[in-house]
Amino acid sequence: MQGLGHYSQTVSELEHEFSLYCRLADIDWSDAAQVRALADDALRCTTQQQLAMLHASDEHTRARAKLFTLMVLMVDIFNQSMGHGTQVEGSRIWQAIICALTQN
Repeated sequence: MQGLGHYSQTVSELEHEFSLYCRLADIDWSDAAQVRALADDALRCTTQQQLAMLHASDEHTRARAKLFTLMVLMVDIFNQSMGHGTQVEGSRIWQAIICALTQN
């Protein structure tokens, strides 16, 4: 299908950003428990809370808010690709995030 080639580039860019903001938020993305806790926080965070976090004075809080946004984008890309019958192939970062967000 035409137009689906952008997924791998987009995933790569998001993974790079995710890795950067994990460092700023002191999160080890290879630690499943930390990524799962981040996912839980992201799922519970309201829009108003996230906006407040994005305007916080400390870098750690702003980084967490940006990670929440990146996780939403990653899920959107995952869902879009599945809707087109394409499975997005990502790195271990991608797999860790999707796993954390889809666990019950």
